Amino acid sequence: MPNPIHVSVRSITTLRQQDLFLGEDDCAKIKGKRILIVDDVISTGESLHALEELVHRAGGTVTGKAAILAEGDALKRHDIIYLNPLPVFNADGTIKES
Repeated sequence: MPNPIHVSVRSITTLRQQDLFLGEDDCAKIKGKRILIVDDVISTGESLHALEELVHRAGGTVTGKAAILAEGDALKRHDIIYLNPLPVFNADGTIKES
């Protein structure tokens, strides 16, 4: 990966810091472009924020953010389009009320 740019993120799915990289060749494809970020599940939005930073550093513009499912506080966000809510469960298996 030639001359990568780098962003760190702490994801709730891994409970540790993750490092995201984008190589110079991929940055060139993004530069000056309008970018849609699509994720599988959004909860805190930290991964989306890290991806937005990578796009920004690469010279692109994030024009939309979407996910298949959203849970928790992400359900209240108006800057993300999602298909369905993902219920959050209590330890006893009941659905946690929002």
